[in-house]
Amino acid sequence: PHDRDVRSAVDGEIDAARWPDFRHAFARFCGRAAALGYNAITLDDLAHLADASRYPASARRLLASYRRAFGELFRIAACHGLRVLITTDVMFAHRDGPDVAGRTLAERTAFLADLLDDLYASFPGVGGLVVRFGEADGLDVADVFRSTLAVRTPGEARQVIAALLAVSERHLRTLVVRTWSVGAYRVGDLIWNRDTFDLLFRGLESPQLIISLKFGESDFFRFLPLNRHFFRGPQRKIIELQARREYEGCGEYPSYIGGDYERYRRELQAGGARLAGIMVWCQTGGWTTFRRLTYVEDSSVWTEINTHVALRLFRDGMTADEAVDDWCRATGREQVAAQVRP
Repeated sequence: PHDRDVRSAVDGEIDAARWPDFRHAFARFCGRAAALGYNAITLDDLAHLADASRYPASARRLLASYRRAFGELFRIAACHGLRVLITTDVMFAHRDGPDVAGRTLAERTAFLADLLDDLYASFPGVGGLVVRFGEADGLDVADVFRSTLAVRTPGEARQVIAALLAVSERHLRTLVVRTWSVGAYRVGDLIWNRDTFDLLFRGLESPQLIISLKFGESDFFRFLPLNRHFFRGPQRKIIELQARREYEGCGEYPSYIGGDYERYRRELQAGGARLAGIMVWCQTGGWTTFRRLTYVEDSSVWTEINTHVALRLFRDGMTADEAVDDWCRATGREQVAAQVRP
């Protein structure tokens, strides 16, 4: 479920009256994901979780309420055997303290590292951080926390990653760095430019570091060649797969991805990619207003098929047809198989 669904209209505070329903929906989602075989979940975001003494009182009150609420979600996820990773954009600031983090990149990077340290110290159950450089909040975002495009070059991005990686290594947590970018500034071509990729990641190695790549060298469009960055550098990689197809209706109508993703799997295996796992977008993401909630409402059958098939392809080594048959057997919908296959 989207976090904005439980915020009031004032200052992004949690709507206490709606919180029990949200908590129940989250538990249902975790139960379904875990039963299928997924072992982790990502939650937004570091800005609403990590506290700092430099924040103004208004920010600290808001953070205290979010930390209590997220603590409940972390316990629910743990009960279902799901590891929690927290997302963040770089950088973000609170409305009432826009300069708290500092004005230079070095100051803001140090502040971000301190926030990550606070997150891990406060929530031992959090398994890691997922970092994105290439996007930021639009002008229409009214939340008290807003993100901005503060990193403009591969060298600056490398400074931020190195600082966050030092915290991650100290706490033995995972740092996942997403290469997705909307093309802004000199680091904006990270997802496809081998020179930018090498400038950022060459020699930056750690057991705690994983690089996360969309399957193609662009957004989640169909029929793209496999991103060649999967075969660059010794770092472990995650392939990002989209089950809730944002360019094909976000689950509003059929868009089956089994054949595409089976091809990517074959190419990754043939090329010797060092794959750490998959990240499947089945709930949030995208730019539309379609609001079908996977595994929460019985309204997202095509997204659920894609979510099931993606895991069976990459974890269990099934073919796309075998994965569809497996979904049909698991859901008692054997008659659907013929409609799904090309």
